[in-house]
Amino acid sequence: QVVVVLGLQGSGKTTTSAKLGAWLVKQGRHPLLVSTDIRRPAASTQLGVLCQQGGLRAHDPEGECDPARRARSAVTAANELGFDTVIVDTAGRLHIDDDLMRELEGINSAVEPSDVLYVADAMTGQDAIRSAGEFHRRSHVTGLVLTKMDGDARGGAALSVASVVGVPIVFAGVGEKLTDLELFHPD
Repeated sequence: QVVVVLGLQGSGKTTTSAKLGAWLVKQGRHPLLVSTDIRRPAASTQLGVLCQQGGLRAHDPEGECDPARRARSAVTAANELGFDTVIVDTAGRLHIDDDLMRELEGINSAVEPSDVLYVADAMTGQDAIRSAGEFHRRSHVTGLVLTKMDGDARGGAALSVASVVGVPIVFAGVGEKLTDLELFHPD
């Protein structure tokens, strides 16, 4: 199973990727995580630190700077090493940045994900609805993860995103710890 995690800059994709890995371990799964964010200098390091905290394995192919090849090498490594899930943490991007959106399409083509999770900040504004629609159009989002649900935000715009995109909200991030990811319950 390959899960691609995508969304806008600052929405919490890297932390959500690690939280998802920890959640999968509790379900008896064996995830391997990889960062394909080659633009943010500490992206791979951040994912590696989070994985270390959660007893998870991060794949960081030395010297590989192509996002699609990084993701593909993680799938190959997972098959060789016995991991049953690959979580691909992608770079944050704006839906209007065509080069970055094409990069995302390349990652998806390289790994053929079973799930594509769009991470939305619960405090997000109405612009997120437009961007989520474009992410869905270009990446076929299968589910949403609402982050920062532990704050004052009620997630109105994020719930609108679910309605516009037409996919379910799957998880809610309810804190900063790796254990603070819950299956989303509408109530």
